[in-house]
Amino acid sequence: MSDYENYADAKKRLEEIAKALEEKDLTLEKSIELYEEGTKLASVCYDILNKAKLKFTQLTPEQ
Repeated sequence: MSDYENYADAKKRLEEIAKALEEKDLTLEKSIELYEEGTKLASVCYDILNKAKLKFTQLTPEQ
């Protein structure tokens, strides 16, 4: 899957990437590299949240 299986760690790294991209003093190559990493991390965060939602749904009794 990814090096980030913990939502908090993946989100923290994603925030670091966003901040770095906002600084605007990166080379084009570095910006692209960070953007690619960020999109992968966004997907990891989405997957982790969906898995948590599924578990919650399964554990919550239907009313």
